[in-house]
Amino acid sequence: MGKPMSRGRGRAARIGAAFALDALLGDPEGYPHPVRVMGRCIERLEVALGPRYAGDRGARPRGCLLAALVAGGSWAAGRALTSLPAPLGGCVETLLLYTAFAWKDLERSALRVAGDLERGDLSAARSHLRALVGRDTEELDEYGICRAAVESVAENYCDGVLAPLIWAAVGGAPAALAFKAVSTMDSMLGHRDERHLHLGWCPARLDDLAVFIPARLSLPLTAAAAFACGLDGAGAWRVGLRDRLRHSSPNSAHPEAAFAGALGLELGGPVRYRGELHAYPAIGDGTRMATTEHLREAVRLLRVASLAGLALAMALARAREKGRDGA
Repeated sequence: MGKPMSRGRGRAARIGAAFALDALLGDPEGYPHPVRVMGRCIERLEVALGPRYAGDRGARPRGCLLAALVAGGSWAAGRALTSLPAPLGGCVETLLLYTAFAWKDLERSALRVAGDLERGDLSAARSHLRALVGRDTEELDEYGICRAAVESVAENYCDGVLAPLIWAAVGGAPAALAFKAVSTMDSMLGHRDERHLHLGWCPARLDDLAVFIPARLSLPLTAAAAFACGLDGAGAWRVGLRDRLRHSSPNSAHPEAAFAGALGLELGGPVRYRGELHAYPAIGDGTRMATTEHLREAVRLLRVASLAGLALAMALARAREKGRDGA
């Protein structure tokens, strides 16, 4: 029988291979993606553990239990699968890491919106924008559609690319899957409506903690990528530092501010969700007239910043391997 694989050894190579798979394939239709399994588990647990009546504060500790079950179960499943004998365990870890990265699908979705607008099809652009944002899209004009898409590219650079890369470097596939579980719970339960205010409290706070360091790393990485792309790297750094906390989330404005500075845009501002207007502060000091050119530049910036994040994650993984070898 083969020996169980060493979880730390070869992790950098597996991260690189998984990232290459995502760049080539994205998320194929019908692929048994772990996030879909997580989503079904969250839905069932929400029914079982959700509020029993309006204002049920007991939903908060039950939400903590839900979070522990989903995140802990995802980590345990990843640990069990990556403990298979070599080389099977390494192959499985690569495939699991591949499912944790969302670079290709993010790029495809943004470019689909840009293509719709360039063909003059506002209806299709609004429809495809819904794959990127949770806000109401029906009344957005071309500038609003492009601005919303750029904001999503920036925020999802951190949530869908950089954060899973960093967690993969720190703890391999188990940590990356646990992060995806936390992120999925936040997107499904982290709302401030009556049902989710208490139930989603713990998932939302966990997501804030899980993205805290990647969000701050997104500033220098985006600024460096902007310099490499011939965009305004100094502006990315300046606006990023100045406007990084202009959001109700402690993390979301970091990548958005850096992208705004690099592209010469003003992002943020009033947003309508489910018919209700939310007055968020503006981020950046450029134009609000975002165009498809800005959107395509945001995708180019995403590509380079993602490769910078990959290089950082692989370096962190190698450093951890060397630390174990020297221990």
